[in-house]
Amino acid sequence: MAKLKVCIFGAGEIGSALAMALAANEDFAVQVIDRSEDALDRLRSMNIQATLKTFGHSDELQGLLSGQDVAVAAVPDGAVNAIAEAAARAKVHYLDFSCARPETRAILAPLSEHRAVFNGCGVSPGMIGNVACGLLDAFSPVTDLTIRVGAIPRYPTNRLGYGQIWNVDGLIDEYTRPSAAIRDGKAVSVSPLEEYGHLSIDGVTYEEFVTSGGVEDLSIFSESAPKNVTFKTIRYPGHLDYMRLLLDDLGLRHRRDMLRSLLYNGLPVIEDDVLLLVVTARGYRGRQPTERTICHRFSPNRTLGPFNALTSVATGYAATLLSMLQRGEIPAKGLIAHNRIDTGTLLSRDFLKPLLSA
Repeated sequence: MAKLKVCIFGAGEIGSALAMALAANEDFAVQVIDRSEDALDRLRSMNIQATLKTFGHSDELQGLLSGQDVAVAAVPDGAVNAIAEAAARAKVHYLDFSCARPETRAILAPLSEHRAVFNGCGVSPGMIGNVACGLLDAFSPVTDLTIRVGAIPRYPTNRLGYGQIWNVDGLIDEYTRPSAAIRDGKAVSVSPLEEYGHLSIDGVTYEEFVTSGGVEDLSIFSESAPKNVTFKTIRYPGHLDYMRLLLDDLGLRHRRDMLRSLLYNGLPVIEDDVLLLVVTARGYRGRQPTERTICHRFSPNRTLGPFNALTSVATGYAATLLSMLQRGEIPAKGLIAHNRIDTGTLLSRDFLKPLLSA
């Protein structure tokens, strides 16, 4: 079987982790593209078996995809469309980690008639959709679906109980932008940091509250038609009060640069994190209320590389999808509804299985 030639745009944490995962597998040939020679030097220091190239202008992107099979956009949201356009012109398969926006979908629609297109292939959006859809399939009818994702330090050491686990700008967006939700069967937007609650997992107490960006495409739940769908973040108790102090009492909600600087310079980088995916479905059997919860817990695995759990699971999910594409288990064309893949199948594969915690 010929190797699948994967061109990864972006040598940040996600791009680097995906390159390391794929390059260690004989089914793939990997190329990584980035504007920064310093970013590529970091990859070189990891001894990843991949071709590394720089580029200076977006006009070069299509040419860099010559002879490749897949384009992966491991870049900030603002750069995704440029990679999508290059993939469409080069007529190669395409994968990204972002919520698909209308303009991105319009760019990729013609490509999907000939190649496989994967949008939102990380943790959230991404694997959490598989967990939620799997629960909906197994537990019906459902009236209320609560989806929770938490990437938190294994050993919290500050009052926020938090640190730099992923992009600070993305964290601020989560806490300040409206969240997609379903209320009484209708798609709505709800305010972030609301609907506060507690949950306990294996004797440890956490807090939960609404944040944005986790599941923007609510159509993935249309078949089961839950009346209410809510997306929440998991944190250690007390986190929300301190964030409200910063955002509201100190007015940093409207001074993003100052908030970003404060979090970036004040929070430690966290390598030893825990990723929790927790989904609860509630419904009725006759007049009897019923409830079921699924919880998956992930930890870093240093044998797979120097990446935290959130990064490793995001790239492990993407790598699993590419492996399934390579092996013919996923259609080679179309807008791929990867959220319908069985969660157990995903977790049994080599890219994700080593990250599962007992």
